[in-house]
Order: sequence, then C-alpha cells, then structure tokens
Amino acid sequence: RPPRSTLFPYTTLFRSEKNSLQINALAPPFVLKDIHGNKFALNNFQGKKPVLLVFWATWCGYCAKEMPDLKVFTKRYQGLIQVIAISSGETTQTVKEYIQEKDINFLILLDKPRKIWNKYLVRGTPTHFLINKEGEIITMRPGVASMADLETMLSMISFE
Repeated sequence: RPPRSTLFPYTTLFRSEKNSLQINALAPPFVLKDIHGNKFALNNFQGKKPVLLVFWATWCGYCAKEMPDLKVFTKRYQGLIQVIAISSGETTQTVKEYIQEKDINFLILLDKPRKIWNKYLVRGTPTHFLINKEGEIITMRPGVASMADLETMLSMISFE
C-alpha cells in the first residue's frame, strides 16, 4: 500500500478564513438530494463503506475525460467503495440529461448553491476526496484521475 504522502504530501489540504481540511480529520458532513429528490447524507456510509467524493460539472472537459474510467472503477469495486459525484451549481434537468446520455452508474448529488463545494474548498473540477469508513479524509486528488490513479487511492484504504 503506497504511503499517503505519495499522492498528496501535506496534512493540511486547503485553508480559508473559515475552514481548513486536513488529512485524517473528519470530512465535513453534508446532506444533498439526487436528481429524484432523495436525500443522502455522507454519514449514511460511515461504518459501512469508504467513499470517493468527486466534485464535477457537466460542462467540464476534464470530467468528461475521466468519466469512462470512473464508470469502470465504480462497477469493478462497487462492493468495496461508494462513489458519489457532487454536481456544480447546475439544474436538476441538466444533470439528469447528462446522466442519461453518459449512462452514469454512480450516485450523483446536486449542490446548486455550491455550499458543499465551499465546505470542501474545491478550487476546480474534477476534484476527488477519498474518505474512509470512519469518515476521515485519507487523501485528495485534484484533476483528472485515471483508472490507475483511482486504484492507487483505493489501495490506501484498509479493509480489515
């Protein structure tokens, strides 16, 4: 298993006047709705499965580039990890059409006012946060994640 510092060598990921995110600290909690209006809370997965949070947008070319690998990763490791994508300030209809067009197989939640984006201090798309089943941030990866990158992040999780 690669050391955490391999992907992101700092303990403090980002800092703003109000927030800071740190490796091994609890991930900021949230409750968001999917395109059908169902509510999902991050803590629903705590104690059950690790979570890969992906902040993305339908208009993001880099997000589209990683989508095929993210879909394969989701299918291959669905029993081990929950993939959750959080949309960037877009309408439900726009996201719904994108999901249907791209045949997305992972959970997409809507953050139209970007409150969760701000909690996680997201600076660009895509941005990935790996959260263990205890709810702690294990690593963060900005930019496009290939299948190898996704699997490297997964290898950082202890499944014991």
